[in-house]
Amino acid sequence: MTTSHHTALPSAALALALAAGLGAGCSRPSTTSAGTGPQETVHIVNLDRPAVSPLAVSTGGWVPGEGGPVSSRFVAPAGPAPAASDVQSRIMELASSGRHGSSAALSGNVTQVSFAPEGADFDPCLSPDGRTVAFASTQHRDTSDLYTKSVDGRVVTQITSDPSNDLMPRFSPDGSRLAFASDRAGNWDIYVMPAAGGKPIQVTSGPAHELHPSWSPDGSELVFCRLGETSGQWEMWVTGVSNPGIARYIGNGLFPEWCPVPGTGAAGADRIAFQRSRERGDRAFGIWVLDYARGEAGNATELASTPVAACINPAWSPDGQWLAYATVPNPSEWYPGARPSWAELWMVDAAGNNRIALTGGQFVNLMPTWGPGNRLFFVSDRGGVENIWAMDTTKVIALAAANTRSAVAGVAPPPKKDPAVVNVPEQGGQPPH
Repeated sequence: MTTSHHTALPSAALALALAAGLGAGCSRPSTTSAGTGPQETVHIVNLDRPAVSPLAVSTGGWVPGEGGPVSSRFVAPAGPAPAASDVQSRIMELASSGRHGSSAALSGNVTQVSFAPEGADFDPCLSPDGRTVAFASTQHRDTSDLYTKSVDGRVVTQITSDPSNDLMPRFSPDGSRLAFASDRAGNWDIYVMPAAGGKPIQVTSGPAHELHPSWSPDGSELVFCRLGETSGQWEMWVTGVSNPGIARYIGNGLFPEWCPVPGTGAAGADRIAFQRSRERGDRAFGIWVLDYARGEAGNATELASTPVAACINPAWSPDGQWLAYATVPNPSEWYPGARPSWAELWMVDAAGNNRIALTGGQFVNLMPTWGPGNRLFFVSDRGGVENIWAMDTTKVIALAAANTRSAVAGVAPPPKKDPAVVNVPEQGGQPPH
C-alpha cells in the first residue's frame, strides 16, 4: 500500500475532488492511513480553503476544515487505470444494454448562458418562471459570491459580497428567496436571503459542515447534507425554515434534491433524490431516491449506477418525471492528476428506466439543473473556462415517452437510423448579443 499527498489543488480541479469517489466520507487532516488491505492504494487529498471550483464542489468530497484543509480519503483499486476512452465506451455499452432500460437518440442545441472570462461560474439554479439563473462564481476573486442574471442576457448582478465563500444557491418555490451555503461563520452553514439580495438569515449553526440546501414543494422546509462529526459520513437532514432549531436525520447521502412535485412517492409521500456511495470496492456514488412524509423517511431505491464511473449531482425536472445527473470516471482513472478528462450528463426517468446519454465528448460537464420547457442547464469547460450552458431536451423526452408507451403496449418501437446513443452536439451555440 502506498500513501500519496496532493496539496493546493488548482481552482479548476477542486470541484471534482469530492463527487467522483469520496463517498465514504471525509476525515480530519492525517498523514497516515491503515486498514485498507494489501490490494488497495490510499490517496490523501488536502484541499485548501480559498480554491473553490465546480469540479471539487460537484464531486462531494471537498469541505474546507478548521484551520484550512481537510483530508478527503478514497480507495482506488490497484493496478493500471483504463484509458478514458475505454471507460466512456463501457458506460455507453452499459447504458444501451443494462438493467436501467434503453437509451434514446437525442438531437438538440447547446447554448452558452454565462460568460466568465476567468475563474468559474457554477452551481446554477433557475427561478420558477425560468427567466433568471442564480449561480456561484469566482470570476472576480478566489472566493465565490452569488450572482443572478437573465437567462438570455449578458448583464450579471452580484447579490452577495463577503470575504468567505457563498455557493449552492436554490430558489424557493415561489421565487422570492434563495437558500445557499456559506462558510462566513467559520464553517459551512445554510442561509436564506431575499432573491433580489439583502441580509441573509442563518438557518443552521454549530461545528458541523452543512451544504446543499433544497426546498420542499411548499417552501416550508429545507433538506441539506451534513458531515457528521461522529460518523464521518455525509448525512441528510430536514429542518423547517421558520423553526430551524429542530432538524430530522433522514439517512446517509450527499446533495439531496427535493422533488418539486409533492406526493410522487409511495402512499403520497414526497421524494428526495441524492447520491450515495457504495460501502465496498471503489465506493463510487450512485443516484438514489427515498420517500419522505411527516418527518419519516424510507423506501430508499437506487436508480442509476455503473461499475466504471461515479453518478453524481441528481436534479429533478419541474414535473418530477426525470432526474438528470453527471457521471465522472472512478478516481483510479484520473488521480493523481486531480482532474478527469471528461464528465458526462445523463437522464433517467423517475422509475429508474430510460437511461439516456445527453453528452459525449472531451468536456467536463457537471451540475445539471432544470428550467421550464425541458431546458437543462449545466456547467461545462467546453469554452476553456467553466461556465453555464443549456440544452433543450424536448425531443429526447418525447422519444423516451414514445418508447415507454410502446413497451407498455407490447409493441416494438419503430427502428431508428441513429445508433443506440446519440449525443448532443458538443460545439455549442453562439452567445447572445
